[in-house]
Amino acid sequence: MIERLKKNLINIPGKRLKKKLLVFESDDWGAIRIPSKKVRDLFLSKKLLSNSDPFSMFDALESESDMLSLYEVLHQFKDAKGNHPIFTTNFVVGNPDFDKIRESDFQHYYYECFTETYKKYENSSNTFGLIQDGIRDGLILPQYHAREHLNFILWMELLQNNNKSFHEAFKHHFFAIDFNDFSNRRQNLMATYDYYSKESLNLIKESIEDGLQLFKDTFKMNSSTTIAPCYVWDNKVEEVFLQHGVKYMQGSRFQQIPNENTTQFKKKFHYNGQKNNLGQTYFLRNGLFEPATNENINWVDKCLESIRIAFKWNKPAIIGTHRLNYIGSIVPENRNKNLAYLAELLTRITNYWPDVEFISSAELANTYYQKSK
Repeated sequence: MIERLKKNLINIPGKRLKKKLLVFESDDWGAIRIPSKKVRDLFLSKKLLSNSDPFSMFDALESESDMLSLYEVLHQFKDAKGNHPIFTTNFVVGNPDFDKIRESDFQHYYYECFTETYKKYENSSNTFGLIQDGIRDGLILPQYHAREHLNFILWMELLQNNNKSFHEAFKHHFFAIDFNDFSNRRQNLMATYDYYSKESLNLIKESIEDGLQLFKDTFKMNSSTTIAPCYVWDNKVEEVFLQHGVKYMQGSRFQQIPNENTTQFKKKFHYNGQKNNLGQTYFLRNGLFEPATNENINWVDKCLESIRIAFKWNKPAIIGTHRLNYIGSIVPENRNKNLAYLAELLTRITNYWPDVEFISSAELANTYYQKSK
């Protein structure tokens, strides 16, 4: 009952739309996480990963099979206009270049484009070609997540200070181990835009500018929206995005704001269609489809309830569904099971709401922009 009340409350503020618009937003594409099952099990035994964290258990760089399996499900469905469901795939466009960092004796940070990372992973060499196919077929639309899904500043400090755990992970070309320390506001290093000094903020700003250019060079288009890793960002980050043409911020209903002087984030509430002082528009995810995170929840029913409430308030249904739900390189059953749930969800959506329209986050941004003119 309380959860249903919250779902209604978050849909009350903001502009209303007559159409039944449905958006799937999926984060973390292009980013490395766990290199292999063998490495995962090794670090589980070292207590540097937790078996209660689904990202540590299932998430990895997407393979060719992952992309083809997702496309197979999306191809089966169409909306009232004949469009397939489309995933807004929020891409991390860079990953650490471990070889160059090691060659610099850990004194300098280097990264590589995610398309180069694909070439180094078994079963991923043609993944970028399949991504281009998905864009062409209207099944995915990339948007910008970050240059890397990593607080690379803190990571480099730990490596330079000879942190044994992160050096051990580095040997296996990954960084996503658990890290509970007073010097970090989170339990890992995944919050890209968290910072503790003006010097760090300047490096973050440079990474955003660099990453947006890399996104444009790679996908031959600009990203009109963005989503901050771990929902951590502040107005200084927003300013950089606006300077580079990004006017729309994806997110959760709560923004986590860094503060140099505290060990806690400040929380700020957002609603769909809300504008900040810079004129940028926020879109919040008012539904979730994350079956990999908890197998004891009926995610199809849970997501359908969120969609039903959003449509009742004449709001777009924006469904958050991370990449880890569709990855099978570590645990094939993870992908297979969750894709079956996705097919069930899409079947029920198209049956319940035959007038539903599947659109991307960028298309939703244009809808709100045109309405506000």
